[in-house]
Amino acid sequence: RVKRCRRDGHRLVDLPAVPGPASAAMIGAAGGHAVLVDVVKEAEEAGGWTELEISAEGFGDGELLLHWGVGKQTAGEWALPTEAQAKTSPAASRVQGACQTEFPKSDAEGCRKIKVEVNQGEGVKGFQFVLHRKPKDWLKNGNSNFVVDFTKMQRNKAFRAHVQKATDASPKAKHAVWSCNGAEVAVLASDAGGACKVEAIVDSEHELVLQYGPANADRRWLSSTRLPLTKLEGTVSNGSMTLSGDQCKKFLMFVLHDASSNQWLKDSGRDFEFELPAIESKGTTFAPEERKLTRAQSKKFLAFVEEAKQEDPDASISMWNAAGMEIVALASASEQECNVHVLVDTMAELTVQYGPAGADRAWKSSKRVPLANHPNSAHEAFITIPAAEVDKYMMFVLHDGPVNRWIKDGNADFALELPRHPEWDRLRREEEERKAKEAEKAMAGRRGFLADRAERENKADISFASFDLERDCGDIDVMCYAAEGGAVAKVEIRAWLHPRLGDCALHFGVLKGARSGDWTCPADVDSVKWPAGLSKVDAKACQIKLEDMGEHVQGLDFSMPAAKKQSGQDTVVEPVIAGISFVMKTVGGNEWFKPKSGGNATCRFSQIGRWKGPWAQVADKIVEQEVTWDCMSLKRRYENCLEFVDAWEKQSEGMYMRKLRSWNTLVHVDSSKAVWSRMPSMPLFEVPEEEDIKASKEGFWSWIFVWQRFSFQRLLTWERNTCTQPRMLAGTTNQITLRMAELWKAHPRCRMWIRWTLATMGRGGSAGQQIRDEILVIMHAHDIKEIHGTYYEQWHQKLHNNTTPEDIGICRAIIKYLQTNGDMGAYWQVLADHGIDKERLASYSRPITTEPYMVNTDRGRLIGDFERYLGILRSVHDALDLQLALDHARSVLPGDIQGKLQGICDMGGTGFNSLDDGHGKFMRIFDARQSMLAMLNKKDTQPNVIKELLVLDFTLETQQSVLIQGMSEEKRLPQLMDQLKLLLTSLVGHMPTEDEIQAILADWTALAPECAQQKWNGSVESALLLKAMCDRMSRVVGELSDKCQTLMGPKAAFLGEQIGAPKRNIDIFVDEVLRGTSLIAISLCLQRMEPVLRGLAHLPPWQMISPVDKPVQGEFKLIDKMMHIQDKIFETPTVLLSGAVSGEEEVPDGVVGVLVRSAKEAPDILSHCAVRARNFGVLLATCFDPAISEGLAKDFEGKWVEIRCKADGTLTVEAKPRPQGDAAKAQAAEADAKRAADTKVKMNLTDTLGCNWVVRPDEMDKQKVGSKSLNLALLQPKLPQEILTPQAVALPYGCMQKALTDKVNSEKVLKKLEQVLGRLQPSTSNDEAQFIFQEAQDLIYAMTMPEALKESLLEQMTKVGARDGEERLKKLFNPRDAWQAIKGVWASLFALRPWVSLAKAGRSFHDLNMAVLVQELVEAKYAFVLHTVNPFTHDKDELYGELVAGRGETLVGNFPGRALSFAMRRGEEPRLISFVSKSVALHTQHCLIFRSDSNGEDLEGFAGAGLFESVCAEEDKGGFQRVHRMPIVTDKAYRQSLLKRIAETGWAVEKAFDGAPQDIEGCVDVNERVFIVQSRPQV
Repeated sequence: RVKRCRRDGHRLVDLPAVPGPASAAMIGAAGGHAVLVDVVKEAEEAGGWTELEISAEGFGDGELLLHWGVGKQTAGEWALPTEAQAKTSPAASRVQGACQTEFPKSDAEGCRKIKVEVNQGEGVKGFQFVLHRKPKDWLKNGNSNFVVDFTKMQRNKAFRAHVQKATDASPKAKHAVWSCNGAEVAVLASDAGGACKVEAIVDSEHELVLQYGPANADRRWLSSTRLPLTKLEGTVSNGSMTLSGDQCKKFLMFVLHDASSNQWLKDSGRDFEFELPAIESKGTTFAPEERKLTRAQSKKFLAFVEEAKQEDPDASISMWNAAGMEIVALASASEQECNVHVLVDTMAELTVQYGPAGADRAWKSSKRVPLANHPNSAHEAFITIPAAEVDKYMMFVLHDGPVNRWIKDGNADFALELPRHPEWDRLRREEEERKAKEAEKAMAGRRGFLADRAERENKADISFASFDLERDCGDIDVMCYAAEGGAVAKVEIRAWLHPRLGDCALHFGVLKGARSGDWTCPADVDSVKWPAGLSKVDAKACQIKLEDMGEHVQGLDFSMPAAKKQSGQDTVVEPVIAGISFVMKTVGGNEWFKPKSGGNATCRFSQIGRWKGPWAQVADKIVEQEVTWDCMSLKRRYENCLEFVDAWEKQSEGMYMRKLRSWNTLVHVDSSKAVWSRMPSMPLFEVPEEEDIKASKEGFWSWIFVWQRFSFQRLLTWERNTCTQPRMLAGTTNQITLRMAELWKAHPRCRMWIRWTLATMGRGGSAGQQIRDEILVIMHAHDIKEIHGTYYEQWHQKLHNNTTPEDIGICRAIIKYLQTNGDMGAYWQVLADHGIDKERLASYSRPITTEPYMVNTDRGRLIGDFERYLGILRSVHDALDLQLALDHARSVLPGDIQGKLQGICDMGGTGFNSLDDGHGKFMRIFDARQSMLAMLNKKDTQPNVIKELLVLDFTLETQQSVLIQGMSEEKRLPQLMDQLKLLLTSLVGHMPTEDEIQAILADWTALAPECAQQKWNGSVESALLLKAMCDRMSRVVGELSDKCQTLMGPKAAFLGEQIGAPKRNIDIFVDEVLRGTSLIAISLCLQRMEPVLRGLAHLPPWQMISPVDKPVQGEFKLIDKMMHIQDKIFETPTVLLSGAVSGEEEVPDGVVGVLVRSAKEAPDILSHCAVRARNFGVLLATCFDPAISEGLAKDFEGKWVEIRCKADGTLTVEAKPRPQGDAAKAQAAEADAKRAADTKVKMNLTDTLGCNWVVRPDEMDKQKVGSKSLNLALLQPKLPQEILTPQAVALPYGCMQKALTDKVNSEKVLKKLEQVLGRLQPSTSNDEAQFIFQEAQDLIYAMTMPEALKESLLEQMTKVGARDGEERLKKLFNPRDAWQAIKGVWASLFALRPWVSLAKAGRSFHDLNMAVLVQELVEAKYAFVLHTVNPFTHDKDELYGELVAGRGETLVGNFPGRALSFAMRRGEEPRLISFVSKSVALHTQHCLIFRSDSNGEDLEGFAGAGLFESVCAEEDKGGFQRVHRMPIVTDKAYRQSLLKRIAETGWAVEKAFDGAPQDIEGCVDVNERVFIVQSRPQV
């Protein structure tokens, strides 16, 4: 039989490499003991039974037990066998979790043996054991059990046969066997007549080369030779060599090289070492000993040291002895530098690595210098340190490169205390000042580089990547952009590098694929035009020097072919290479640096499958880390997240920082009446860029949240090929959660996202190390053996290396198992409740493959210990348990808040016996939350306190949401009102920059309590006001929810696709997030309120905005927003069930009816869209009952329907048979289309119609101006004295043409405009027309104001002022602002909306003329629109009106919410229909307004109202409405009086136009005067 060689202290590998049948292997040896396994019979020879003989040598005859188990799923598993699976001789006995067999007494050779039989036919994969000497002596193979892997034995059968054959041929040969990275290696060496013959046998799937060399006892290679191996059979190869003379040293060192992958195979990271046998030749034995210094050589080194001291007598000297060598360092100080002379008594080729350090001996930097060889065994190095760089110590170590050995002073680095020179302090100060100036100059360049980053990013239309380099080396940007129409891709690399680095080079490779991290050599990619100077380093990398571009910026450019390809629905430019990956180095020195993340800088050029939206860099890095990195853990993910947010905060520096209101101000209700001013008290925007900044920040944080939420849901791995100590995970968790709290405080716009992100993370805390320590305490206290493969030991190993939040579920399952006296079903059920199954347990890097067993101990005490351990686990991992969170936060909470929270913990969860009980619990939770929100929003609250408060508040919010969801039967208004108020308050606390929510809260607090009691002007008005406030609240909360969906949904879908997440998880991702928040709770409360309010206010389910008398038939289709399809042409009659309709849209051609899903998305009754719908006879109605609109969508989508409606709100929809097509009609339509295509259109750009530049009201007629101007001119003298009109003049028809033909515009604008509009014909598509119109508008804005026009405006304004006795117009006239506004009105002529509307009416642009009405802008307190005949009932004696605060653009334009609406019959009082639910009021400025006044209203069949722009010389100031301060809402007497005056004004205007029904626009100014600003015939 063949045995492995014995070597004390050397660990040999497991059994698979043992020679064949009837053979043995030593699988452990140390301290004179040995454990051997004989394979007596293999399974094929004994009916599936493998017979082993286990021998123990050197253990004496004391009691010795074989403690063993078998592997059923894997060889490494430890499980109890049945009799049919394994048996021993002597017979085994069963103990807790294992079998034990006692070794017999020693035989004559001092060996004790046990026969083991294992039935592989029963599916047994392995056999493993340890030796046990009572009471507590356990002997293992190093730190592991002894393992016999039968699968490997079978796989390596051919290898073992060849090894057996070689040992049979040379029975005296010395041998050893290894297993390494899937390769089996055997080496045999024997005496060959004065030489040593060595044979190596290798089993590997790869073609390997043996590189070997002799070595003395120090195991340092003396030479190196490569030996290709020869194939023997299958995967087995061999090679032979003969060593003679000086080659016969103590050891043969060798490694194996896989040239295909450039991988080196070693023995556990060290070179293989084989101790050669002694070789006899001519009576002499060659067994070389390790070199020792002779006494003479030692004396020579000491003399060498003495000589060095004499050369520098003032030098201080330090001496060490390490690794058998003398080390001496001499240090002396001169005025300019410190000189260090290092001498080492050695023959080895060593390198000194050194660096400065302060009193703490912590290295500050590092450099390397080789030791120069000196005769007589000495090596030396001279080191010069400039005076300005000298510190207290020079730290150094020695490196022996050939054996990769580091030589230190014991366990510490060598520390040489350096001398001081009196001049050094002055020199250091001077050097520091010089460096500070250089650094400031350099930093200015860096700031400029970073400021230009946005421009570089905008240029990079293919990809862009930026990196912050380690050690403050600088920043680098890589941009890839398309050129030559997408046929070429260009790459520009720009780096700001610290001046200390000097010239630098890129060390880089080309990425093999879009998601690969492997490099290929750039020099091998011929299709790329690399810059000159590219040098190949190896098979995978090249280097190239960067070009100096000034201001410490270096860079290089290259280009490559590209092609356009499809990526989903997008066409992308795909470069020929997928990307590059690189690190950087200095050219003059040997300093290497990379990004702060620690990995290579990776830039991917391929766009296929990449995120296309904003923050693509973040998305790329997240996917890169989660998909391509070999190692990942929770700890590393948190560290990566910290890098992202630190880089983001650095990038966001300089963004506008908004000053926050205090908590009391946020929730304060100002009950005083509003006083009109030009600046709103709650402005819509504080800076123009604010919304863009907010969108950018939220875009980033939504990515961070989605990423961390995926991790929280275990869609991302918590451990992959890495080990994380619990203490380290807890420390990192502490770091990131505290960072989140800091960011929450510093960035109010992002608080919602940061808070949500924090809630996905563990607590951290100080108990991380306890996780490792306490499990061992429990195991030792209850005598649970640390036996590899047993359940508790497997869990212990997982906890020790990679604790995760899943350990909470495992611990609970163990407790349940023990409590149920070993019920395995209960154990698995608890695991299932935590989302853990057998596959999940086996997937850990430290897998759990066995089941728990009952421990022979006090079960009650063990359960108690595990329950205490569960508390430790939860303290680190479970951030959202309320009691636990409270216990953690007690040190930072005032006593009153602690008491409130403890009361919530003690109230028995979120279950309730009645609605009153549930409401009471809800109110108790809010009472605590309100106190915490006040603390959170205090300026001096510290981040550590914020962290604890946020965790507590998030947990309480979840409980509130659960309570609301459970109270589905709640219909009582007071309770619902309270719940909504408290939920709104919590939103304000966490979203302090959402001003409209603050306005809604103030209104709700001031008005809702009395309305809920139905005491606010009676039940009807109470319900109407509550309904208006609910509509506004619903709209705002809906917009927030939609924003969350927009920000999260696509990101979740993208990341889910990249990692292969289950579709179900992605589909419900956003819904699951929102379900635990106040947003969903508010939505549920509003749903419960809606039917109650509609019943009290007697509101019908439908509001008819544009009713029709006859039934409407068409195909029923669903759309999200009408704005998106307004230019579409429907070939068949169509009824749309639409989402948002803003009021600005054009009704699409072919649409006969529009049903709006809900009131919060509906247009105003008198909006432009509503007016045009009535003009064209299109049904437009709003549904107030969501159940009805949902039913319509479900029942009628795609069907042909008939709709009948009445003005009282009754509307019916029925399915009808689809009518058959009429061929004649189709032919007629085709002919019409042909005629339209043949008709050429020429826009009038030169005919001035013989006009003057400006006309006064008394000069206006139909040939000069439109109905707006003319009606006001006719109206003014007929109105009662108390009804006013603004002062005005007009630019008549032809004025635009007159300005175009003026010499200042005729050449540079007119000719180009004629060419552009010449491309516009009836056959032109809407998409083409849109581009043409944009060009035309740009040309209009390029016009110059003719001097005659300016003079005429001044002249006519002066005359109007003289007539009225007050020059109001002239005072407001500013030529520059006026001209810009006039061009804005003219430019609106060239737009898609009038183009579509003209096409529908069968008219051409030639039919249109545009005048501009120039009016003073009234300081409007309220604006109104009146129809003197009710448009719904057609009752000529009833007027209908709508009113808003501020300027009327919010009523007729694209501003969400409803106006205050009313109706009034002649001789009666006004009847309120709805209160205002608008979000915004526009505050007018003291300026002129330039109103479009086309002849569109006068063209037959053409509804021109609202198609063109009216422009103020100064923009209005928008502000969020607070209706509780508006007398029109809160003062009923004032409201009735004002509405009556407005109605009577309408009838007065109608009378002035001889009783013709009028569509009137007007306003009430700050002095309560009524102005009419426009009137036209009502359609």
